[in-house]
Amino acid sequence: MGNSTTKWRTFGIAALTLASLTLTACGANQDTTGTAPASATAAGSSEEVVLEVWDYLGQGASHTAMESAVAAFEEANPGITVKRTSFAYGDLAKAIVQGGVGGSVPDVAIVDVVDTQNFASLGLLQDVTEQVGGLASDFYEGPWSSTQVGGKTYGLPLNSNNLALYYNKDMFDGAGLEAPTTWDELRSTAKALSSADTAGIAMSGVKNEQGTFQFLPFLWQTGGDLDSFDTDGATALQFLKDLVDDGSMSSSVANYSQEDARTQFVNGKAAMMINGPWELQNLKEAGINYGVAPLAAGEEPATGLGGENVVTFAQAAQPEAAVQFLEYLTSTEGAQIYCDESGQLSSRVDLEGKLALSSDPDMQVFEAQMASAHARAYGAKYNEISAAVQESLQKVLTGAASPADAASEAAQTITPLLP
Repeated sequence: MGNSTTKWRTFGIAALTLASLTLTACGANQDTTGTAPASATAAGSSEEVVLEVWDYLGQGASHTAMESAVAAFEEANPGITVKRTSFAYGDLAKAIVQGGVGGSVPDVAIVDVVDTQNFASLGLLQDVTEQVGGLASDFYEGPWSSTQVGGKTYGLPLNSNNLALYYNKDMFDGAGLEAPTTWDELRSTAKALSSADTAGIAMSGVKNEQGTFQFLPFLWQTGGDLDSFDTDGATALQFLKDLVDDGSMSSSVANYSQEDARTQFVNGKAAMMINGPWELQNLKEAGINYGVAPLAAGEEPATGLGGENVVTFAQAAQPEAAVQFLEYLTSTEGAQIYCDESGQLSSRVDLEGKLALSSDPDMQVFEAQMASAHARAYGAKYNEISAAVQESLQKVLTGAASPADAASEAAQTITPLLP
């Protein structure tokens, strides 16, 4: 993964328009194009097969990792040449939707997990249920669910990330505390470590997808989901309000991005923060004595899922080759090549503990949490759902509404939009 400033970019899709919201991603902000050599010919045929692949992985470790995976695929499939085009992160979804309208789409794209269901609902993606629909047990439940719409499969997961709890070891050691494992412990620990200069905990509550991404784990930890937002959403919102009322979390988190939360943590202004594995290198470079722990559990453990899926298109010029590439890139072999070189977490169950990063104790926390990672897989209306969640969080953090009232109002918007 690249550094945290490249993890979230702005875009979203509703119907055939794009609404601006910031999404979690595992790749850097890309704007370069990588093109594989175009010299192969199809096996048993004199006709060359060129496979068009779009992604936003054109820089850094993600780019070189994808190039390695592409080279391995081409070696295994000498009749197919892959031509990659990498967009800036925020431009890929727009290009896909515009291409769908104009009849000009690639054969394959590597997209944010949040977008797969939207693209499928717009009729842009190839239904690959017959080819790969039986592979559910190969992947963690969260990543797999992000590829499903109406009982059909519209892609396969490539890589994943999730959120964990970072804590300042020096502050914890000085107070004789250990990383909290429950909501009660999180609240008491945050309170004990708060002072006039330091918040017990920081998170992103900003009014965009980052805020939704960081809030939803609290909802899932109640044992509920968006279909019970009026009650379980109120419980989660109340917990966050209590942190603010205790003086353990600044109400300013309503304006914090994930990068802002990191800044507070690095500068010693927060004893804990909620963030993803993309921050590990930043903290190492900053020389912070930190630890990583699973998110504290409420009624049950839960964290939020980010990452990328590989999808093929209904209007693909090379549909069969597209499925071959989809299957290879997300296979044990292909996923290991990509994840080992990029430093990503795999979405595959059989690669747990087998990646290059699996020996890193900090990454082991994120890898272990894949079993309790939830995808934001709520169908074609997710952008509108997310906006309602953000609004409720903003109202509670700023004191504009009580948790019960904010949750009730949001539920009225959310419930009819759920698939």
